[in-house]
Amino acid sequence: MLKEPNDIFEVDSVVKTFVLCVLTLGGYLIYKLYYLSKQINHHTTLKIPPSFIILTSVLFSLSLASLLYSLLNLGNPEILRSSIALHLVSTIFDITWIVMVRNRINLITGAVKGDSLWLKPFIVSIFHVIYMQHKINQALSTTGQRAKYIDSGK
Repeated sequence: MLKEPNDIFEVDSVVKTFVLCVLTLGGYLIYKLYYLSKQINHHTTLKIPPSFIILTSVLFSLSLASLLYSLLNLGNPEILRSSIALHLVSTIFDITWIVMVRNRINLITGAVKGDSLWLKPFIVSIFHVIYMQHKINQALSTTGQRAKYIDSGK
């Protein structure tokens, strides 16, 4: 049996998540995916393989470093080409990880297509962990309201 979302996730500022994602050039995105994956793995049977998490994090780091290095060496097209190839591989892993976390959050919140808590694929593809945190905050708010309602004896 799955636990309630408030047993797994925490409320966090969506604005803070957005600002940190921008300021860290996406590094916070990887941290937030790692954190959400850790919470999911720790509290549910819906595991995301730790080896996949590590590999994806390393690929992201190498890709970011490679892109920054290629920007510093714009005169050398070979560096840029190899950087783009690495970035493509990293992006595939990043997208896979985002989809894995998204699907597990939908399962944990019990959201199905059309529900207010449903993480819509198109919006997740644009806003990633920012949108996920928004929906987690909504789920925790809904769960908290439901608990107050039950406690009041209604």
